[in-house]
Amino acid sequence: RRLFAPRSRSAGVTAMTLKAGEVRAYLLANGVTKAQYDKAEGRGLSGLQELAESVNCTLKDEETVRMAVAAASAEKKATTSEAALTPLTAEERKRFAAAFEHFDKDKSGELDVKEFRSAMLDSGMCPYPYEQEELFKTADMDGSGTITFEEYCHFIQVYRAKQS
Repeated sequence: RRLFAPRSRSAGVTAMTLKAGEVRAYLLANGVTKAQYDKAEGRGLSGLQELAESVNCTLKDEETVRMAVAAASAEKKATTSEAALTPLTAEERKRFAAAFEHFDKDKSGELDVKEFRSAMLDSGMCPYPYEQEELFKTADMDGSGTITFEEYCHFIQVYRAKQS
């Protein structure tokens, strides 16, 4: 979902097309607490911009925001050490393969965002809408916009590691 409606370019103001998840991730990565974000979000764009300025940031440069979110996401992926992940047993891989096939409604061999969301909800994960996008990006390790079975299995391992 778009956090802000585009503004008229004729008035000399560029369109704000940042998504709520991007703004949230950017501000949290810059030291804002969830409580501060929630309070500022209730005041709209001006509240979020004021919050950004309080931590020496700005929401006015969308490219910078997106680059910072991407960098934080890449760093987050790198911090989950492969060695810390519990390997899946043959039985688990078999069970996950069946689930993957079940949610791959178009039988493409990959999960799109909608299919992945269904898989998360069915498995008992109940992320907020703004978290779903970040979880999908975490799972989509190659940035293709879809999730392969291997990426799906890796995501489950990472999720387990973070839960313990």
